[in-house]
Amino acid sequence: MNIHGTGCGILDCIYADEDFSGPGYRTAMSKTAGDGGLTPGRLVFSSALEQFMGRPYDEVMALLNGGKVPDTRNLGGPSAVSLAHASQMLADADNAFAVRYYGVRGGDETGDALEEKFSALPFADVKLLRKDCPNSRVDVLSDPRYDNGSGERTFVYRKGSLDEFYPADLTEDFFDAALAAFGGTALTPHLHDGLTPLLKKARRRGAVTEVNLVYDYRSELENPGQKWRLGLQDDAYSYIDLLLADQEEALKTSGKPAVQEAAAWFLEQGCGAAVITRGRKPLLFCAASGTAQRAGVFGAGRSLFQKAGLTALPVCEKVNRELAACPERRGDTTGCGDNFTGQVIAGLAKALAAGQESGIDLREICIPAVAAGGFCCFTVGGTYYEKEQGEKRRLLEPYISAYRSQLAPV
Repeated sequence: MNIHGTGCGILDCIYADEDFSGPGYRTAMSKTAGDGGLTPGRLVFSSALEQFMGRPYDEVMALLNGGKVPDTRNLGGPSAVSLAHASQMLADADNAFAVRYYGVRGGDETGDALEEKFSALPFADVKLLRKDCPNSRVDVLSDPRYDNGSGERTFVYRKGSLDEFYPADLTEDFFDAALAAFGGTALTPHLHDGLTPLLKKARRRGAVTEVNLVYDYRSELENPGQKWRLGLQDDAYSYIDLLLADQEEALKTSGKPAVQEAAAWFLEQGCGAAVITRGRKPLLFCAASGTAQRAGVFGAGRSLFQKAGLTALPVCEKVNRELAACPERRGDTTGCGDNFTGQVIAGLAKALAAGQESGIDLREICIPAVAAGGFCCFTVGGTYYEKEQGEKRRLLEPYISAYRSQLAPV
């Protein structure tokens, strides 16, 4: 089975021990939405941060942390990280699943490093079109003590190759997939604006479509406080089988004031199902029946998921207990949502491979994903590099089992 994904794949430069309460960070923190300052949990463009601070970016970093070098560099981006996790969960001796990433890279050393990071993962193929520009990168500033020790990070995006990623860069074989995943396209502006025809084409070629959102700083910068659009005409929803977002992304993309209203709105627009994560709070999911019909793929009048009203799932307590008991094991929260998404993609792929062309239980897809998202807290950066095939799957299994026990009726 082919699982093909595209969107944001980038090099994360991770600063793992920052202090958001320090004088430099207090100066750099946002005062109003979209003003270009740093905000915990959000992304800002380096150019906007420069304007906000009135000085070049290197001087800003010197003010924040003395201009130190990153603790590590890792594969990042909502598309690349989620697909990396899916590739690790689906790898087997039979090669029953082929996970492929389609993206771009810059022509500099950072682009070389990005390609090297991809090569250490069990993708069936990674297709990076080389662009004659610097590689895009994200500086991940992580404070493990923030929010009473729960930890948080803020992201500074440095533009480059992703801004030169066009729909025409996706080769025809991208659409030869059973599952087409689009991740973090708000950081690939040309793909984001062209999302609707890409989704339509994937659907037309028989693919199930999954979209996971990212903070849309471009929209927030251009139209502060206004609703974010998905697709050039805000018309992508009816071609999405499964939409994933965190709470802020869901509220801003739907334009609704409450997460419950946002979930309902996504289904009303034609999404087959929606999952909304909320950090340490229970996630919410819902699935339609009859609105996301798969005529010509699964047969007229049939839906991919079982109908589900708005349902909550709590966080994995085993992860919380172990982090509290062994704080030295704490990595950071970078990539938790992307690993959640990757597990959802893996679970959906397995369900499709098992012949479930309708009536898929979204709760069963989400349960292992909650454990996977929590497990990411034990590592620095979102991508886990295995010493041997199957290592991450083996390490994750006890957390999935414990989470199922946590959910079991007393």
